[in-house]
Amino acid sequence: MENQENQIVQTSAHAPLVALPENKLKEFLDIAGVGHELTEQKRRQFIEIAQAYHLNPFKREIYCVSYAGNTSIITGYEVYIKRAERTGLLNGWGVEIKGSGDDMTGVITIQRKDWPQPFKHEVYFSEAANRTKDGRLNNTWAKMPKFMLKKVAIAQGFRLCFSDELGGMPYTQDEIGPDTDYKVKPAPMTTTEVAEPEELPLPQDALNALGAAQTKAQLKQICIDIVKALGNPYKDTLNRYYRQHAGQLGA
Repeated sequence: MENQENQIVQTSAHAPLVALPENKLKEFLDIAGVGHELTEQKRRQFIEIAQAYHLNPFKREIYCVSYAGNTSIITGYEVYIKRAERTGLLNGWGVEIKGSGDDMTGVITIQRKDWPQPFKHEVYFSEAANRTKDGRLNNTWAKMPKFMLKKVAIAQGFRLCFSDELGGMPYTQDEIGPDTDYKVKPAPMTTTEVAEPEELPLPQDALNALGAAQTKAQLKQICIDIVKALGNPYKDTLNRYYRQHAGQLGA
């Protein structure tokens, strides 16, 4: 099936989820530089959501973004997939992109072991795409429309299909507003929690955009845009890509 990606659930045991204590979550907010921006109500909301869903901000599973003077709590779309896998009920999934332009739709199909029929959910590009005030598509939606639509379909589909486990979990950045106006607060690394750089596979849309760069400046900007689109976990991957390919391009 064209433009489809599938993932089959793994049967290996998962380590138990652990909720971080309140003092560690407060430490994250302060180190990330958002502690002073949040109201006490928003700080409590962040802490309670992180603990209730066992989301670890140091692993970039939950973080804050500021948009138009408001701060929102969001999570990465990959968290939905990982949590669905942990249930032991996920039996495969795929996203198909149909049509083009504003008529494009993303259809996610999820197979649960305990349901006789697959679950399907459709997302319309005209409704999901982030746009500026004058109606233009934001940078990442303009450069990678299919992949961005897939991300929204994944987040919405898994949240609906696994509502007991995922219902109420924060939305993804792609669902809540224009990405070009976000001031993303990345997860800091402390001396006690250090993540090893991870080489994450890049989607074909991203690889095509990177391959089209003609200068170092263009390549750098495309890398920045892809990190905005895919999230901070891809930052190390894009940094390595830039170092490996920038020397082949002109200024």
